[in-house]
Amino acid sequence: MDGNGQKDECGTLRGVIDQEHKALEALIAKVQGICGQPDAELGLMHALTDMYLYAKAHFFDEEWLMERLGYPERVGHAARHREFLERTHDLADACLDGRLDYSELAVFLSDWLARHVEGEDARIMAYARQTGQEQYAG
Repeated sequence: MDGNGQKDECGTLRGVIDQEHKALEALIAKVQGICGQPDAELGLMHALTDMYLYAKAHFFDEEWLMERLGYPERVGHAARHREFLERTHDLADACLDGRLDYSELAVFLSDWLARHVEGEDARIMAYARQTGQEQYAG
């Protein structure tokens, strides 16, 4: 994004957010693919760390967009971002301690992605369209 919410090389700001969602999906799939493999802890720690850092950057972009739009649910939405980051951090700690439940991790990640992207993030774009800010919604 160009800092002014204008179109960039991805076409629209929504294009940027969509690309970030796809990258998060790929990172989550990587984490899920590692789960349950023998000696998975090291690879899983790297994958969880990558996912955490990427999610943090993505959330920054998304929260900037919500602020720019004047999105009325931005405070609660940002709180759910922090909850995701805290939960991911806790899961990484559990991995380090050897107490990670792989199925819990897989379910948490897939449920969160579907619920957040398809539900909550879709409402941001709908709000942009409803308020005549289509340049942000693509």
